[in-house]
Amino acid sequence: MSGSFDILEHVPIPAYAFRVVDGDFVLDEVNAAGRAHNPALAKLRGRSMSHLYGDQPQTQEDASRAVAEKTTVVREMAVRRYDRTEATMLLRLSYVYVEPARLVIFMQDISTPPIAEAAVRESETRYRTLVDSLPDAVLLRGSDGRVLACNAVAVRLFGATNEYDLLGKSSVFAPGYRLRAESGQPLEPREYPSLKVLATGEPEPAKLFELEAGEHARKWVRVAAQPLRSASGTVSGSVTTFTDISALIETQKALHDSSARLDLALAAAKMGVWEIDPFTRLGFWSDNLSSIFRLVPGLSSLEEFLGSVHPDDRSSVAVVSERALSAAHGDTFEHEFRIVGQDAMTRWARAFARVLHEADKVRLVGTIMDVTEPHHLEEELRRAHRLESIGRLAGGIAHDFNNLLAAMVGALELVEEQCPPSALEDLGTIRHAASRATELTRQLLAFARKQPVAYKVIDLSAMVSNVERMLRRLVGADIDLAITSDSGIHVRADPSLLEQVLVNLVVNAREAMPNGGHVGVRVGSTLHTTVGSGALKTFAVLEVSDSGIGMDEETRTKIFDPFFTTKVSGTGLGLASSYGIVKQHGGYIDVDTTPGKGTRFRVLLPLLEDAAIRKESMPAPSPLQGKGCILVVDDEELVRNTTVRMLKSLGYQVLSAGSGQEALECAARHTGYIDAVVCDVAMPGMDGPSVARELQRARPGLQVLFASGYATAPDDDLLTGRSFLPKPYTRTELAEKLHELLSG
Repeated sequence: MSGSFDILEHVPIPAYAFRVVDGDFVLDEVNAAGRAHNPALAKLRGRSMSHLYGDQPQTQEDASRAVAEKTTVVREMAVRRYDRTEATMLLRLSYVYVEPARLVIFMQDISTPPIAEAAVRESETRYRTLVDSLPDAVLLRGSDGRVLACNAVAVRLFGATNEYDLLGKSSVFAPGYRLRAESGQPLEPREYPSLKVLATGEPEPAKLFELEAGEHARKWVRVAAQPLRSASGTVSGSVTTFTDISALIETQKALHDSSARLDLALAAAKMGVWEIDPFTRLGFWSDNLSSIFRLVPGLSSLEEFLGSVHPDDRSSVAVVSERALSAAHGDTFEHEFRIVGQDAMTRWARAFARVLHEADKVRLVGTIMDVTEPHHLEEELRRAHRLESIGRLAGGIAHDFNNLLAAMVGALELVEEQCPPSALEDLGTIRHAASRATELTRQLLAFARKQPVAYKVIDLSAMVSNVERMLRRLVGADIDLAITSDSGIHVRADPSLLEQVLVNLVVNAREAMPNGGHVGVRVGSTLHTTVGSGALKTFAVLEVSDSGIGMDEETRTKIFDPFFTTKVSGTGLGLASSYGIVKQHGGYIDVDTTPGKGTRFRVLLPLLEDAAIRKESMPAPSPLQGKGCILVVDDEELVRNTTVRMLKSLGYQVLSAGSGQEALECAARHTGYIDAVVCDVAMPGMDGPSVARELQRARPGLQVLFASGYATAPDDDLLTGRSFLPKPYTRTELAEKLHELLSG
């Protein structure tokens, strides 16, 4: 066709000559006008039409029709050059069949005249400037999904180098880039909003997507797409905007995290926030305040809130609100009051408020903290201080009383040997009264934690079993007593004192059930936080519970106070002495009680691991008679004289002194040997340990027997050969102690 093409070479419009090969068309020649129109086509000779116009099926259909019918086919259309940029001209294509098996396509530009074309270019420039100035990425697709235009923001967002990396392509994402739904689910290309609107013809409202930009980068984009329609109403493309809101999302996340941390801190501090208008008395209370104080949810006014305030505190809370009406901006208020929750529990609240003036509006904002536990701790501390003071008073009274009892009990023993039979009954009455007085002082000393303790390793279950019969007699036939015990619960304690605690608790339970009921005694173990270190430690538990009348809060806070009792004939020392005994053993005692539902006392004692039960045999009775010289030192004349008489009746030679200085002088005058000194601990001037040290310095090897109404031995590592005897003591106890001391 080279000769024929010479004629076509000079045709003023582009002409393209194709050869028909196996149902396809191969480009042979391009005339001068065609090369001027698209220089790239001259280099594409030998390429097939399916390759050149693969994205334009209509072109191939028209060519096939012209060859099949051996006629000329004319079509007007907007075409795209091979470089896939959008054509700005309207073309008339004429498909002419030439024998044999040849096809020539003539292309005639029928676009707008120059003036209209200039207006279109100016409009396109304005459009392009507007799109490029937008902060959002803009993507324009054709009806086939290929990119027709985009702005610089889109180039950066999709990881491209320039716009030519995107133009003419359906996929706009650089390698490693991927679009995910807000849930994190990867999207298929057909699910992209810009392509989805081409299929549905419906706008895609703005939605949040995650753009995976490489291995470690993530961006959050809000994507909205609109379909573009031709004059006939068919979808001719889509325009999509991508708004990068990563900074906003990060800010929202930071605010959410900060709010979550604040909520966590408020919950840990048992605190909530609130706000009221002191003029309208309308306000807001946070949800966590409802959960902390068991308030009615959704409070909206001061009156509703005051309904939850303790009746005795309402007026003071209302006064704070009234003061805010005249307060200056920034003024603060702090107030403590009680809140009664829907669960009928009373809790202490500490409110902090600040006055804020904003324009012509006044707001009172602040926090409310649950300070019930600190209040209880303060009450416990005050009670502990009060008990400590009363304990010192009780200990002092018991000391003085024991001195009197020591003289009385000793004199009774001496008189009993010389008393006629007719007076023995009266003497027994006196002895019984002295015994009752001794038990009373023992309880006072137990409360003051100055009761002498004979520590032994004991099995709590065995101890409870030993006194079970006595406990059943104590509670009576109308009360059911149930005892449950775990095996292997060993503690180091004084069994007699621990039995006293158990008996006191059971008696207390019985008194709480005048019409009968149930008493439970349980022995077990539990983890408990130790005071001071805060560490968890395993404790043995001795628990006594009842189904009685229970106690109100006011009574509960006083039950361990000495001489406090709700009984008509009670002494008020049972629970007080039990408290002292438990503390003396390094343990804790607590109580849970509800009016009308009963009470539970728990005694917690340090648990001994793998401790063996000590089986101690009773010591052989010591002989009453003795020999040697004994120095008696006591500032109480009655006690001193009685002790001297008891010692002489036992066969001892006795020296006596009424003070420490007198004892030193007496020992210095005595030329013979002094075997032991029986010395009071607390004396005016020089106390017992000081006297003993001076005497041992002058007489090495001197044995010392301390006696005291406080019933506790002095702690002095400088003293040797010492023993201790609590007052009051009998002649037999005195003889046994001296025998033990002198024979040791």
